[in-house]
Amino acid sequence: MNKRRFLLITTCGGLMAAARVVSAQPGGGAPRRVGVFSPGGPGADDAILQPYFDEMRRLGWLDGRNVVYDRVFANDHMELAPGLAAELVSRKPDLIVAISPPGSSAVKRATSTIPTVFAVVVDPLAAGLVGNLAHPGGNVTGVTQSIAESLMPKRIELVREVVPGVKQIGLLGNPLDPGSIADQAALAPLLANLGLRMVVANGTNPQEFDASVASLVDQHVQAIVVANGIAVTRRAEMIAQTNRARIPVFGFNLPMAAAGALLSFGPSMTDQLHRAAHLADKILRGTRPGDIPVEAASVLELVVNQKSARLLGIQIPQSVLVRADRVIE
Repeated sequence: MNKRRFLLITTCGGLMAAARVVSAQPGGGAPRRVGVFSPGGPGADDAILQPYFDEMRRLGWLDGRNVVYDRVFANDHMELAPGLAAELVSRKPDLIVAISPPGSSAVKRATSTIPTVFAVVVDPLAAGLVGNLAHPGGNVTGVTQSIAESLMPKRIELVREVVPGVKQIGLLGNPLDPGSIADQAALAPLLANLGLRMVVANGTNPQEFDASVASLVDQHVQAIVVANGIAVTRRAEMIAQTNRARIPVFGFNLPMAAAGALLSFGPSMTDQLHRAAHLADKILRGTRPGDIPVEAASVLELVVNQKSARLLGIQIPQSVLVRADRVIE
């Protein structure tokens, strides 16, 4: 599978683009303060969100010089989101970047005036973040990772290709996450038609998530598909549990595959965070967020971890390898 992106690079065009970036460097004055709501903890989220900070730097926003980041971390305890959002708003930043649906919704409720950019959100309309994708109005815009329909059926196709004869599939879900609910709804009839059994284990915080992984291991599922965002920051712990039981994990983004999931397939987080940085840049330069259309993820990534395949004793079919955007050896 190739990424759905086409780049045209010419020497002249590249030089002109570089000149535009230099000429549009943010001016003097006090550094702009940008609040960042992170769903996970400082260690895990620093690595995941780095593409956002890297792109901001490329756009001319230098941490400590013309921009200062003010961060709060939910450590995967989304019941803390309202309080953290209120705390962030009380510091009166020039802009807030909110990652995840709960964090974005909490910030939306906490302020109707501070410009806000959301990212890694499945359905901003259902979440009440904006009333219109093309013309958001208000103080909020952002990047949605929705690809119009659940990608879970595609992930199940990959499971069946890689684990022939699979009969029992575990699903890590989160009943508080609209995207997880949509994935479960898409998966149930599909597995029933295929004669496969779905074992659901839900978790709404890190402790419940770890217990849900252990539950699937105890029930001897033959593969696990992930539909819970907590897996992103608990990925190392999840993979440690499943590897001991020799159960392959099928995730939804590169960080999970890099941590040891056998495969991942889903919208590119790097692409989403780069887009969020460009929206933040526009707002910091004077564009009203309500005038900036919500952008949709357009880059899908299939990542294969061959190291995990060898550990699990699984032979990845050539038909999957040739479609992969990245293979981790």
